Amino acid sequence: MIKKILSVVLAFSMLNLNLLAAAPLDRGTMFIVRLLSTVKSNSKETISTIVDNDVKGKNGEILIKRGTPVQTSIKREKAKGCGRAGFVELKCISTTSVDGQTILLEGSSSATGKDNKGLAIGLGVGLGVTFLPVIGFAFLAIKGESATIEAGTIFNVFVMNDYNIEN
Repeated sequence: MIKKILSVVLAFSMLNLNLLAAAPLDRGTMFIVRLLSTVKSNSKETISTIVDNDVKGKNGEILIKRGTPVQTSIKREKAKGCGRAGFVELKCISTTSVDGQTILLEGSSSATGKDNKGLAIGLGVGLGVTFLPVIGFAFLAIKGESATIEAGTIFNVFVMNDYNIEN
């Protein structure tokens, strides 16, 4: 009986030591992500993003190392006729902590190209109705500019959940 009690006490004391060894990464913790390659609305190139600074716990221990890759998703809309501009949005999904846990993230960056609606519609309708119907309406095919997020762009992301990181 005493052996069982001692083994239970020993097990609980080891459990408590493990909890003390874990450093919390709290929900809402903010850090910076850097885009390493340019993202354009009119291309399908793969991109890479990294954690730009060490993410540290309350006691100064590193929880996410600088340079850790960040998984992202990209939403792209190409520039279209009638002067509609391109659009690109980069969303951060997750990264990895020093102990290998997947850390869910919230944060994004987006860009919209310059639209040419006024030019396309003005020339298309203006010339199409008045002078040159066939050629005038062809101006409606004028596209807006594509959107670009340049390499080196940094943006803030936030941790979505609470985590305990083992050091």
